[in-house]
Amino acid sequence: MCAIDHTPFELPGEPLPPPEHNQPNPEPNRPEYDFVPLSEADRQKDMVTLVTCRTLGEADVVVSRLRAAGIDTFLPDESLMQVIAWNLNTYGYVRVQIAPKDYDAARDLLGGN
Repeated sequence: MCAIDHTPFELPGEPLPPPEHNQPNPEPNRPEYDFVPLSEADRQKDMVTLVTCRTLGEADVVVSRLRAAGIDTFLPDESLMQVIAWNLNTYGYVRVQIAPKDYDAARDLLGGN
């Protein structure tokens, strides 16, 4: 028997049963985002808010996915959340902003059909 995890060693002539394999989930759980709807006035701005995230880490994941697809992003709350990361309730969100021309493509990419 293993001294670390107490599993029995395989003895000659007595094979251990094969390990059980969990079937991978065919569709990974994707986070759901609350997309900010755009008005016609919003479409005339330089940058618009696509989604708001609870933490900077969550926003970084969204930004990484968007940048990998060639969509430029901006986190206007990044520095503020880095300074007060110890208190999530102070502001409670991080805005992910993009150009209005990329809004529909970004929304489709993140699953907001």
